[in-house]
Amino acid sequence: MESSGRFFANPTKPLLTIDPNQVLLASLDRITTYNPLVHTCSTGWTFHGFYSDPTSIAYLFYRLSLLFSDLEFKRQALIDWAQAYLDLSIRLQKKPPDPSNCGIANEGLAYMALSAVMMQDASIAQNICDYEKPLNDGPRSKECSNEWLYGRAGYLYFLRLCRTVFKDWRTAAVLDTAIDKTIRRIICVPQPWTWYGKEYFGAAHGTIGTICQIVLSRPFMAPQIRNLLSGLLDEQYESGNFPSSAGSDSDKLVQFCHGGPGFLISLRSLAPHFPELRKKIEGVIKKAADDTWERGLLTKKPCLCHGIASNALALDCDEGEEKFMHFLSFMSTESMEKMDWMRDAGRDDEFVGLYTGEGGRAWAWGVAVKKGDRVCIGYNDI
Repeated sequence: MESSGRFFANPTKPLLTIDPNQVLLASLDRITTYNPLVHTCSTGWTFHGFYSDPTSIAYLFYRLSLLFSDLEFKRQALIDWAQAYLDLSIRLQKKPPDPSNCGIANEGLAYMALSAVMMQDASIAQNICDYEKPLNDGPRSKECSNEWLYGRAGYLYFLRLCRTVFKDWRTAAVLDTAIDKTIRRIICVPQPWTWYGKEYFGAAHGTIGTICQIVLSRPFMAPQIRNLLSGLLDEQYESGNFPSSAGSDSDKLVQFCHGGPGFLISLRSLAPHFPELRKKIEGVIKKAADDTWERGLLTKKPCLCHGIASNALALDCDEGEEKFMHFLSFMSTESMEKMDWMRDAGRDDEFVGLYTGEGGRAWAWGVAVKKGDRVCIGYNDI
């Protein structure tokens, strides 16, 4: 295949006709084979919450268990695999969430949130809420960013995850209070929201990711940030892509964390909550989807953060499964081997991580099997 360096020229036909069921199982097999259920100095596991580590794999198995309630993998229920990978983090000395790291990549919060929902332990959910005050009003709260990967928007995701499970009035009230206070704290931060001093726009570190977490947590907040969203959409390049940050003139990154695909995934969740912006959002989606189709077959290893897996999820849902499966064919087992994308297998946990590797590929295959909503796990799936 021809390559521009950053992306492959999109061929008119898919590489292969594939059975998503088979590739999903092959993907899960690579996870459990190359990064098995052991944790020693030589296994290479690190701990980065739902982003990339054993807890991210545990979350993958948990979410897949909700999609495939009767599926067994290697004679074991998916929820049991989730528990086994989660247990790798049990002995880890977890520090309290730091204002500079309280988002989706925080191991302590990820472990607590997943433990709470899997065990249905309300006390753990309430413990997560205890961190609201230091993150929002503590002496170091000004160090806290509002983005998804390391900041308050990611903390909102953990709270929302717990809120989907706990319905009793006492626990629900504590979670609702933490959600509301965190959103108010985000809104109170003067614009532009920054991460390390720079105004980012994308899903991982930028404004669209923060807006997405706010509105999915509290849809009634949409009118208060409608103008912010409208102005953000004006940043779209003529190509259909989005700059990674304010002042950037580089139209190179077509991926979830920076660029059009992250906007597409976010806007499909946000659109119903902004009826006044319907036509504008539809126009933005059309241009971004066309650009993703043209430049979205990235040469980087397929993953959710910056690869084909999330770009496939970002493609136009109204055009059926054909384009989606076309992109996914580039990360089949045969393609992984052909493109030399297997060379790092077993060396560290990035190869299998949820946002960095095989975990994200498995999620995309699971979505393909179920033909369900094309959402990003850990971002807009709840």
